[in-house]
Amino acid sequence: MKLGIRMSAIWSGLGLVLATVSAAAAPVTFQLNMEVQVTLGNFDPASDTVELRGSFDGWGAGITLEQIPAGPALYQGTVELGGAPGSAVQYKFVINRAGTLVWEGNVGPGGAQNRTVNVPDSAQALPVVYFNNQTSAPTTIAVTFQVNMEIQKEIGNFDPATHVVEVHGEFDNWGAGVALSATATNANIYAGTVEVSGSPGATSAYKFVINKEGTLVWEGNVGPGGASGNRTFTLAESAQTLPVVYFNNLETNPGAGIPVTFQVSMAVQTALGNFDPASGAVALAGQFNDWSTTDTPMTNSPTDTNVYLVTVKVKASPGASIPYKFVMNGSTWEGGDNRTFTLASSAQTLPVVFFNRLDNLGALTITLDGDQATVSWTAGPYVRLQSTADLASPWADVPDSLGQSSMTFTVEKGPKFFRLAGP
Repeated sequence: MKLGIRMSAIWSGLGLVLATVSAAAAPVTFQLNMEVQVTLGNFDPASDTVELRGSFDGWGAGITLEQIPAGPALYQGTVELGGAPGSAVQYKFVINRAGTLVWEGNVGPGGAQNRTVNVPDSAQALPVVYFNNQTSAPTTIAVTFQVNMEIQKEIGNFDPATHVVEVHGEFDNWGAGVALSATATNANIYAGTVEVSGSPGATSAYKFVINKEGTLVWEGNVGPGGASGNRTFTLAESAQTLPVVYFNNLETNPGAGIPVTFQVSMAVQTALGNFDPASGAVALAGQFNDWSTTDTPMTNSPTDTNVYLVTVKVKASPGASIPYKFVMNGSTWEGGDNRTFTLASSAQTLPVVFFNRLDNLGALTITLDGDQATVSWTAGPYVRLQSTADLASPWADVPDSLGQSSMTFTVEKGPKFFRLAGP
């Protein structure tokens, strides 16, 4: 399988001409007001820090923001955002309490999960925003949540004799949640009232959860249009009762389920040495198997050993948005947000995707020293360099490049093209 084709250079008798490998990074300054969080006691500048985390580093450690002279509760930090100008970068602010992380909730436009910024052409400072979009000290409003569990009973996912239905959300920082009780007028409808602190007009996220004697089964993607992972409501100025919804938005009994075939390529992970096909395992996890990392193992495709597949009968209504992820070696989950697909009314096969959305072997770089050109790349046990003098001709492996991270060549007359290849 040929992976990650990156044109790196063309040389001629007049010298080496370097091609652009990636877009130049643009510095973006993020600004945050923590005044309300200090007032609420959620943030102590003397002992806590506030961080910026996002897709710009694969939701890794991010950066720590610094206080600025403009105000004791104002923080800012600058990140070099790579990628093509106009491409979207997702991010959130996080309070770090000596290693305990408190993430913002649904703070994106229209209650979306994450904030977003488009990569600019040049340096940019974003407007000041408030942590969790709380612009003033909140009031406390009684909010009544209601959920219909009829279908969950029918399909055997909820047993009122031993299970409890709960509501969890931003109102308690996604903590223990609140147990709901069957209503007097309809035994299938469970309700409960929560004192929610917030500013009227603020959006708050929540989900319903089935507690099976300590094992929590969360709803999947139940936000507007199935695009968001969480439900949301807008806090009123006085006590409010939310409309009745169905758990997991499942309003009809899906019966035996609809067969869905999932496919994931491990070629890049194998090439980079992150996955060993001889001893490793790949599994599928989603709301359809209670996010188990062991219940749904995947096997090699008969037509491509780098591709792993499995067919699952998904019990949900056609048109529902179903979340899932792939898991490597029993414990390594894909990063970022959940994958989703829309359930069809009959058997369907999803396209092949790459584990962790990594579909290439990285960039090639070239340095020139006199008539010597050094091509460098990220090494992997099955990553090799290939070259050709004519894009219409076949590519050939560069001898002794397998497993290496660089090769040096003497600049010669005529064009030369390079790319990386994997298993």
